[in-house]
Order: sequence, then C-alpha cells, then structure tokens
Amino acid sequence: MTDDRDLLARRVPALRAELVRQQGFRREQLASLAPGGSSPDGLAGRGPDREESPGLSEVQALVESGARHALGDIELALARIRTGRYGRCRACGAVIPLAVLEAIPQTTLCLRCCRLRDRIPRAGRHRGPRSSGRRSERRTEVVVSRPAE
Repeated sequence: MTDDRDLLARRVPALRAELVRQQGFRREQLASLAPGGSSPDGLAGRGPDREESPGLSEVQALVESGARHALGDIELALARIRTGRYGRCRACGAVIPLAVLEAIPQTTLCLRCCRLRDRIPRAGRHRGPRSSGRRSERRTEVVVSRPAE
C-alpha cells in the first residue's frame, strides 16, 4: 500500500498539470459560450446579433451545463490535491487506483461509489425500469423549426 501512495505522490504533479490544462480549456469554452463571446469557429456566442433556432439554443445550453459540471469536478480535484486528499474516494475513503486517476484525473469517487451513484436516479430524471437487466432505449425526438420566409 505504501508503494501505491509513493507512486501516486510521484504522479501528482503530472496529474495536477493535466487538471490545470483541462481547467483552462473549460474556462475558455464557457467564455466562448457566454453572450458576446467568440467561439473557435469564429462565430459570436449567444447574443442579440445572432439569431438561434430553439434547437441550437438547447444544444448550446446542454454544452454549457456540461462544461460547468466538468469545471466543477476539475476544481474539486485540484482542491483535493491542495489538501492532500487526492486519490481517496470522497464518499467511502477508499484508495482510487492510479490507473483510474490517470484516465480520469478529475475523479473523486472510487469505481464502487461511482457505480452506486449512477444507479440512484436523480430528481427529475427517469431512468426507466431496471428489472429486465437490460438497458432501456430512450428515443428523443428533436423538432427543429424553420424561420418563416
């Protein structure tokens, strides 16, 4: 076990550097999605000058929500590095394998707790019946309206 902690201690600077890189990317992404921001494709972000279809607005809101969530995970992992708790599950205290941290450096949950979290339905989110043992397919219909000519 000591060898695992020593190995993690040697890898933390590289993992921290990767987290800082990801943090910068997410901040840039959120800035480009903000009103008046410019996106990498050269188009302006949301704003009064740019008309958006309801579908595009919805997709952009989902991207922004995902980026905010990812940034929060990254910042939590960086805080855990600063406090010396990085590499331990925030739910049960178990050691998170180095292979998992290298694949997903922002993780703060061990695999067991991550699986448990994903099984618990969140408020407002219907996951469907789980009795069959198979994943249920959810089909989403996207309706895109065209502007009147």
